[in-house]
Amino acid sequence: MPRTFYDFGAFFGLRYALMQMLTSTTPSVPVLIRERRWWLIVLALWAATVGLSLRSNNADVREQSITVATEGARNVFRIVQIARSWNEKHGGVYVYDNKDLTLVNSALMTRLISEMATSQIGLAFHLTSLNPLRPENAADPWEKGTLSVFEKGVAEVVSVESTAAGDVFRYMAPLRVSEPCMACHAHQGYRVGDIRGGISVTQPYEAIDAATRAGVRLSTLTHGGVFVLVAALGWLLLELLRKRWLELASKFQELEDARSELVQSEKMASLGRMVAGFAHEINTPVGVAVGAVSQHEETLRRIEHMLTQEEVNEDALRAELASLRQGGALALSNLQRAAKLVQSFKRTSIDQTSEEIRAFAMKELISDVLFTLQNVLKRLPIQVSVVCGNDLQLHGMPGLLEQLLTNLVMNAVQHAFDNGKRAGTIQIAASLQADLVHLVFTDDGAGMSADQVARVFEPFYTTRRGEGGSGLGLYVCYNIVTAQLRGTILCESTPNAGCRFDIHFPAQFAPPPRSAA
Repeated sequence: MPRTFYDFGAFFGLRYALMQMLTSTTPSVPVLIRERRWWLIVLALWAATVGLSLRSNNADVREQSITVATEGARNVFRIVQIARSWNEKHGGVYVYDNKDLTLVNSALMTRLISEMATSQIGLAFHLTSLNPLRPENAADPWEKGTLSVFEKGVAEVVSVESTAAGDVFRYMAPLRVSEPCMACHAHQGYRVGDIRGGISVTQPYEAIDAATRAGVRLSTLTHGGVFVLVAALGWLLLELLRKRWLELASKFQELEDARSELVQSEKMASLGRMVAGFAHEINTPVGVAVGAVSQHEETLRRIEHMLTQEEVNEDALRAELASLRQGGALALSNLQRAAKLVQSFKRTSIDQTSEEIRAFAMKELISDVLFTLQNVLKRLPIQVSVVCGNDLQLHGMPGLLEQLLTNLVMNAVQHAFDNGKRAGTIQIAASLQADLVHLVFTDDGAGMSADQVARVFEPFYTTRRGEGGSGLGLYVCYNIVTAQLRGTILCESTPNAGCRFDIHFPAQFAPPPRSAA
């Protein structure tokens, strides 16, 4: 059997969008959208994000500059080492000095190349040691600290130092004792593989700093441009969102007003049907009572006439008194019936027009609803049966359930039984399951197709558009169950096999809190 279950998840179905718009309260525009001053917080967060990104990027630029400078100094150190190894491998190099051949060892060659590099390109490298053979090779304070670190296994040291001539970039790596070195340094107690000193490479930091500043400047301009572009675009989008949201809120309010008017119209129509039924039903007992009282006047006149005669026939007098007693009893019983009708009408009408929360009996409520519809049902070939215990007591707003049952009955009369052209049976069953009321409304009428079942709770959907159907009856039922009773409603039906509504809601229910305007 086709099934469809409607709950709050229906919002995600396109076909239920209008239903959800109508059943929900008018949405308020979030303060973040409504008041532009809150946008400054978003702008500040965006500025903070861009600022952090800029700071991180600039740090990367500086680190990259240092990394490039370090690699350059490292390559200078390697070249010097290669030149020294070549010199040591050949036992020194003879060079012309004032037309004389002079043997230049690796240490002297290092010093001479350093002097030339310093004078020509401003790059200096210094062969030094904590225990130098020549005083000129003595370590400066920075080199002393670095050499002591090498003893702990550090492979190289890089830093930027401030001097009187400006900031300089300094690099230093250790030198280890090789076999050719033992000829000059064996008496110092070194062994092959020991660290006997190091070569420091020094160059002006200005060129490195200039490249860093250029990278930082480019990064700053890029981040600034992105910040301005995104901030302007974001502000524009927020303006558009604010405009659309305000328009949507206005439309929601219009829909809410229209929904309220339609639901109120449906309530008044239901109340009108109830009043018409009540007027018709009460006419009969009141008419009988009036007739009985009118007959009393005639009987009293006859008795009075008898009493004016000299002799009164006892049997005739007793007959008139019996007639008077019978008429009184008839008038009393019909007036009591009328009073009961008035009481039921009063209870039902008050429940449907007020929002008072009270305790009530479910079976009595069903009986009141069927009474209000008696004028419609008694002339149709439709039987109504009720299955409900006398002890089923609820607490809430009985008017909601009366409206729900009224709409279900009238929907069955109109659609399932074609306004009485088709005979059938309606059954209303109510029971308590844990703390939930299970209300089952079934009929054996015409039934519905799967497509109709899927749309049965949509507002304004009806298969009798030209025959007085408004399409609001079952929509009101859906709204009452889901939005006001906080329950669920399920519809099952197949063509020519009747229809079944399964409804669950809390036995101790209260209306949802009203949202602030």
